[in-house]
Amino acid sequence: MKRTMVVTILALALCLTAIAQEQEKKPSPETKQSEAKSQTMDHSKMSQSRHTEDEVMKLEDQWIQSRATKDPTSTRNLLADDFLGSNPNGEAQTKQQFVDSVTAGNFASGHPEYSERKVRVYGDTAISTGLVSGTGPNGADRIRYMRVYVKRNNQWQIVAIQATRVTSGQ
Repeated sequence: MKRTMVVTILALALCLTAIAQEQEKKPSPETKQSEAKSQTMDHSKMSQSRHTEDEVMKLEDQWIQSRATKDPTSTRNLLADDFLGSNPNGEAQTKQQFVDSVTAGNFASGHPEYSERKVRVYGDTAISTGLVSGTGPNGADRIRYMRVYVKRNNQWQIVAIQATRVTSGQ
C-alpha cells in the first residue's frame, strides 16, 4: 500500500512539473506585444538599410560618371577631406592626388564594365565592393575595389578606397 501511494505521489509530481513547464513556454500577452514591436523595428531597420543601400548605389553611379567625364568637381564633392586611398599599384593617395588622377584620365577609358556590385550598411558607414573591367592606360585591366562611405552632416562621402589589380582569372 505504501509503495502504491509513493508511486501515485511521484506520478502526480511529474504531471504537475510538466504542466508548470508548459505554462512557462507560453508567452504572456506583454511578451507577445514586445516581440511584435521588435519584429516591426527589425522590419523598419531593414527598410532603412535598403533605402541607404539604394542611396549609396546612386552615389556609386555618380562616382562612375565623374571618372568617365574626368570631372574634378564631382570627384571632389564625393570624397571626404580626410580621404585616404590606395591605387591598384599599392600607392597611397590623398584627396587631391586622387582628384588629379581622375582629371588626368588615369583610369579605364571608354565604357568600363562594373560587376559584382554590393553595398553593405553599418549605421552611418557603408561599404561598396565590386569589380571593374576596362581598358586602362596600360591596356586591358581588371580592378577589384572597396569604397568606404561615412555619413557626416547628413551627407555620404567616401573616406577610403582600396583598389587591387586582378591578375588571375577571378
